[in-house]
Amino acid sequence: MAAVHRWRAASSLMAPLADIDEVVDGCGSDTSVQAPLADQRLLFLITEAVGGDADAAHVVLARMMPALVSKASAHARRGHRQFDALYTELISSAWIVITTYPVERRPGKVWINILLDTEQAVFGRPRLADRITVPMTSPLLADRALPVFADHRDPLEELLELLAAARRAGLSPSYLQLLIDLGVHGLSTQDIGDRDGVTDRAVRMRRGRAIRDLTTLLDIPSPNPPPPTRRLPATRSSGRQPTLAGAA
Repeated sequence: MAAVHRWRAASSLMAPLADIDEVVDGCGSDTSVQAPLADQRLLFLITEAVGGDADAAHVVLARMMPALVSKASAHARRGHRQFDALYTELISSAWIVITTYPVERRPGKVWINILLDTEQAVFGRPRLADRITVPMTSPLLADRALPVFADHRDPLEELLELLAAARRAGLSPSYLQLLIDLGVHGLSTQDIGDRDGVTDRAVRMRRGRAIRDLTTLLDIPSPNPPPPTRRLPATRSSGRQPTLAGAA
């Protein structure tokens, strides 16, 4: 595969790995691989993924798959939701976590960081350390280039790229999760309102704010036309001409 040859040429860490299966094993799926080496390889791939390498992102996702299946099964057993829905949500969130991972700020323990970030994006609040840490500006995280849209591309892939760009640009986690729920998981505003214990109208208002923030952060022209100019109500004529100031 061309991607493997590209990675082998770019990093000595990847040089011994001949194909995709060996790359996944070399990133820790094979428990005989030393943990520090597996972590460094995973860091290399996720750096490539953040830079736009979709092949690298898919390999990292494949490395995470057993853990994501385990998490979905565990939460399904607790009665949170059906396994299929949980698994789909974890996969979607993991893709965003992988393609927006803060490489320079968190270069170690990549596997567990991806897993925890994904689980927290789906089931709970961010960790305290993440909530109190001021994001650092770096070339990787500051890249706000919009995804390229084309008629032949998968709309879901385009949406995920758009949300990933919004996350890099600073869209709040709560707004990001709301847009994922609506656009990726197919929940209605009523579904989300019932789940969160709020009204449908409240969810629609949050959706509007989330979309406004996203379009502002990514400098997307608003699809809404400007409001029409209000016309003053017509007044009935008294038949008299108005008297100009200063006129006799």
